[in-house]
Formats: sequence, C-alpha cells, structure tokens
Amino acid sequence: MKGYIKFLDCLFVSIAVIDFYDSLILYPAIIIPALSRYVPRLSIFNLPLTVGALLFALLFPVIWHRQEGKGKADSRLRHAWFTGIIRYWLAVEIFNFGFAKILGSQFDPSYYRSDSLWSSLSGTDLTWNYFSYSYPMSVIIAVIQIAGSAFLLFRRTTLLGVILLLPVMVNIVLVDIFYSFPGGALMNAILFTLGLSYLLLLQWSALKEFIIRTQPTLPAIRLVGTKNLLRLVLAVYAFGFIYYVTTTKAPPQLTGKWRVDQLIRNNDTAKANDWLKDSLSWKNVYLEDYGRATFSPNPYLVESERAMAGNYTYTEPKQTIKFVMHSRASETDTIYAVIDMPAPGHMQWKMVQGKDTVSLVLTKVPEKLHR
Repeated sequence: MKGYIKFLDCLFVSIAVIDFYDSLILYPAIIIPALSRYVPRLSIFNLPLTVGALLFALLFPVIWHRQEGKGKADSRLRHAWFTGIIRYWLAVEIFNFGFAKILGSQFDPSYYRSDSLWSSLSGTDLTWNYFSYSYPMSVIIAVIQIAGSAFLLFRRTTLLGVILLLPVMVNIVLVDIFYSFPGGALMNAILFTLGLSYLLLLQWSALKEFIIRTQPTLPAIRLVGTKNLLRLVLAVYAFGFIYYVTTTKAPPQLTGKWRVDQLIRNNDTAKANDWLKDSLSWKNVYLEDYGRATFSPNPYLVESERAMAGNYTYTEPKQTIKFVMHSRASETDTIYAVIDMPAPGHMQWKMVQGKDTVSLVLTKVPEKLHR
C-alpha cells in the first residue's frame, strides 16, 4: 500500500478521534445543564488527546510501513478499519447539521436580526437570515446531508454518499470563507470537505474507469463539422448579451445613494420634518446601475410601504431622466426630470410629476458611509 495512503489514513483517523470526543462527549456536557459540572474534568483530556493523536498521525505510518515490509501487517484490513472510522466520523458530524436544520436549531429565525438593518449585520448573520427565510429550502439541504451521511455508513454506497455531500460541503466552505464565519465553523467545514475528498480519492480509479467506459445510449447527431461552431456561437452569444447589458448601465456619476438637501414642490420648500407625515417629502433617492430607482421619505432606512420604487431611463445627450414609479398609495406615476451636475457628487433636478413641479438639490452619499 502506498505511503501517502497510510499517512492520510492515520491523519484523518486522528482528526476523527479528537472530533468524536469533542462532539459526542464534551459538547453535550456543555449544552446539557445537568452535565455542566463535568465540563472542567472532561476538558482536561483535550490536550493529551490532541498530543496523542498528533503523535499517532506522525509515527504510526512509519511503524505501519515497517510492519508491512516484514509481513506483520494486514494492510488491507487495517485500511478498511481506518476508512470505516473516517466514514463514520463524517456521517455522524454531517448528520448533526442535517437534523439541526430540520429541527430548527440551525437557520432559526431571529427577532433581533429581523429588526436590524442589513448593512449593520455581519456576514454570518446575513447568511443566517437568508437561509432562515425558507424552511423548505433548509429541509432540502438537510435531506441531502442526511441521505449522504446514511450512505457513508455502508461500504458499498460510500461513493454515492461522497458524490451527494461533497458539492454541499464545498459550498459551505466557500460561504464560511467569504461571509466571515467564525474560525471553528470554517475549520470543521474544511475538515469534512477534506475527509470526503480523501474518500473520493480512494475511489478515483474506479470512478475514472467508469467515466471512460460509459458510452451514451442515444445515437450521435451528425452536423458535418458545424457542431463545434454551434457550440462556440452559443457561448459567444451568452457572453456578448451579458457584456452588452453590463456596458449599457447608467454612468457611475449618476448611480448611487443621493441625499436630498432641498426639495421644493410647487414653490413650497419642504421642512426638515415633513417626511414624517408626507411620503412625497423625499429625503433620499437611490439610483441603481441597471435602471432601478427608489424615492424614500425616511432618511434612515427605506420603508417599502411609503417609498416609491420603479425604473428609470437616462438619456445622456439631453441630460434627462424618465421615471416610471410605483407606490402602494397610488398607481403608476411617470416623472420627467432635467438634471444639472454643477460639480462631481452634486445634482440639481427640475421635475414634472403629474401637475406638480418639483425641484431637488442632491448630494451623493459616499459608498462607505451607507454600507
């Protein structure tokens, strides 16, 4: 048996033993009040267990290799035992996450997060809010995790379990990294992903042979040399269309969050607190890259029931904007604005809204201030 297989076997078994102890013994003692008095005693074993596992991972592959050379080790049986431990470790850990989603201890709704501005939330809280929005979606992920873990418990279905779980775990690792999850959660996800990858590596020869030997059952379609051209055209079309969309967005000097410094409607200047009673006394205007516009009377956050939202079309040569807005209080409202930019980050609008004339003086809010 190859040396790196012996080393990886011992390494993952060492990780599994430590994780088994923390998950099955120490963590329940921390969570269950009746067992909390045992936590200090149980924590004492963490250090010697970690040291012992590390020594095992470093030394036992060498001992194993020497025993194998002398014919004193049944490497196949030992490898079967070690991979069995790895499979059971991954299964029980991922089982936990699957059942936690179904029973509600993971992705549970939060009253605090629900009343918080999204820009004030951490990446972890944002992710938790997103997944807690749909319980059926959480259940689907949980079913995949539970089914994959169940398949890991059987030698014949190990590969199927790995194929189900590995994409899920890779996605979790990426979310944990880019949404700044705590180090412990990220480390667990990485270890589970590496463990699954190792089990896939052990099956790689069989998997590769299966892919090579598998033949499509449908007959080949003959297009006399145009098939590759068609493939290229489809890819180029998709790229070209999206490129056109992204290059025809509104100019960056127009888009962003704009603070309304002055609003005059029909020669009547809006007072500082008019927004509290008048939803047309706008305090902020939001112009998105791809034609989305929102007029908000609340200077602190967007209240969907009071704000006007819709789409805008900017005509650069004429320096005009056409807004087609919607609000719960009225039907579709078309607004025309002639804009003037006396300086970067400043605009003045002359608008016509129905029978009203509206004048706005706007200042762009730096992006870092409203994130």
